[in-house]
Amino acid sequence: MAEWQVVWVPDPGRWGVLPDEDVLGVRDLPAAVARIGLRPGDPVFVGPDGTVDAGLLEFVLSDSFRRLERETKRNYATDIRPLLTFLSSRGVFWRRASRRDLADYRDWRCRAVENPKRIGGTKWNREAAAFTKLFRWAGVEPLPVDVGRREDRAADSVSSNVLWLTPRTWRL
Repeated sequence: MAEWQVVWVPDPGRWGVLPDEDVLGVRDLPAAVARIGLRPGDPVFVGPDGTVDAGLLEFVLSDSFRRLERETKRNYATDIRPLLTFLSSRGVFWRRASRRDLADYRDWRCRAVENPKRIGGTKWNREAAAFTKLFRWAGVEPLPVDVGRREDRAADSVSSNVLWLTPRTWRL
């Protein structure tokens, strides 16, 4: 099965060895990436055929995605990538995903014994939030998954209850 990949825009000074000048018509790769509007830490979705998906690039550049924290962007992109691979394996373009496609994907991700990397409810809910953001931004109707619908959320999700020490308690 051909897989989707995610490539991350590196931080300044972390580009590594760059191609020779004018490779593929690009003289300065970091400047070309910046002209597109990508920022360090932004994901770029590369399809199984090696091309960048223009729609997913627009999503990454959208206000909806741009406002997310860097770590949330990373999490959402890594959550979206296996869904894209799953849909591609069925010959389904991501903008044409149906509720049935997402139900099958959820079953495979969470319950299928054939999947050695099944996930729990908390992880599914995060993935569903990423998918909801993507499909809502793309105007896919009806939404194939919507984290706002009870049936699209996992019942076995465990919410984290992180308690922080106040500076006063830490000093004690």
